[in-house]
Amino acid sequence: MKKILMVCTGNKDRSPTAAMVLAEMCAPMWVTSAGTEPWAKNQVNLELVEEADVICVMEEAHRRFIVERFGDAHAEKIVVLEVADNYICWEDELVQILKRKLRDALGISNQQRREP
Repeated sequence: MKKILMVCTGNKDRSPTAAMVLAEMCAPMWVTSAGTEPWAKNQVNLELVEEADVICVMEEAHRRFIVERFGDAHAEKIVVLEVADNYICWEDELVQILKRKLRDALGISNQQRREP
């Protein structure tokens, strides 16, 4: 089972939404979310970074944070989604952006989607 880590700044809006969207979009993937700031709900740590097969970050700053904090060895598994910090959790526009970007970044086809 592929393990996906979603990362944003505070783990309040973008990365939790991305984790939930991905969980709804496709089957066998383990997904969780974390933030880069000390006040984040779930702060990104070495264990999460090492366990993840793919790390989807919302901004280039999050990629730099992970590489600087946890080393270059993890750089190749980081995907920058380029999702600005302009949204609140489950905002319709954020969900639509994430669906498109996650499909592209993770190579998820429409056939892999779970039907409601």
